Amino acid sequence: RIATPDTVYTVHNETYSSVYSAMMEGKPLEHPGRNFNAYLNSVLIPPRVASWVVDRVLGGQLKFGHYVLCYLRNFVAACIVYYGAGFAFHYHCYIHPRAKRIFAQRTMPSTAIILDQIKLAQASMFLYVTYTVVDEFLIEEGYTQVYYSIEEIGGWFNYVFFTVLYFAMVEIGIYWMHRTLHTNKFLYKHIHLRHHAYKTPETLTPWASLAFHPLDGILQASSYTFMMPFVPCHFLTHLIFLFFTAVWATYIHDAMDWNIDPIMGSKYHTVHHTHYMYNYGQVFTFCDRIWGTFREPEGLTGIPRKSGSDKKVN
Repeated sequence: RIATPDTVYTVHNETYSSVYSAMMEGKPLEHPGRNFNAYLNSVLIPPRVASWVVDRVLGGQLKFGHYVLCYLRNFVAACIVYYGAGFAFHYHCYIHPRAKRIFAQRTMPSTAIILDQIKLAQASMFLYVTYTVVDEFLIEEGYTQVYYSIEEIGGWFNYVFFTVLYFAMVEIGIYWMHRTLHTNKFLYKHIHLRHHAYKTPETLTPWASLAFHPLDGILQASSYTFMMPFVPCHFLTHLIFLFFTAVWATYIHDAMDWNIDPIMGSKYHTVHHTHYMYNYGQVFTFCDRIWGTFREPEGLTGIPRKSGSDKKVN
């Protein structure tokens, strides 16, 4: 960001163009991850405000201040993504002219249900976004195999190979974490059960994407971070995956019939909410097919049909 005389920051008798520069000790190229995060922070939080937070609130703790600013930025970003994706899907599900045809034979979710989901999601976000700060800390401190250029990984072939491997391992990790949240009675009762209060098509909406106990979201998202010390992943690709996951969660909770196999679309995830013990996958169906928890829905979502018409596929 362009510095001006009123953004100059001095610490330990060293003068920097801004507090953000001081956080990187004036050597941004040596800290590419922190440099990128500091840039994003500066877009939202002007240097003078950041200086006030570091000096007046945090007593001059630059490193801790960096992650506090990351938390504030991530919280705002999470709200933007949640409400932006939520309103977009809400329009296409309930306001677009096609909604009259879709809900001609089924019940539309009530305003009370939508507001309940929004209130729970907003409350969860305060703690949930701490996960992203921990993720950034591990990357910046070198505890992962994250890289910043295609040359570092040995070319495009290696980039594609490790990206596919990373995403496949994340998918497997999310599957087993999600399944454990169901099969472990303590975790289900105290963490995951709240999200399954929405157990019918009439109570599932795009707004349910983050309507969970914050530890529920952290545990399921943790695979994105847990796999990084073992499988290389490009820095920006990792960020795109996290953004994609937030939008994807909005899609799979809309209880519509939009699916492209072998994608774990919203129709399949609706079966998970109505039958509990099936379709644990996040994006793909391969984990459920391999480990015998796949259940294929039949008919249109939300329209009454004979009991047991959904087929379990082993």
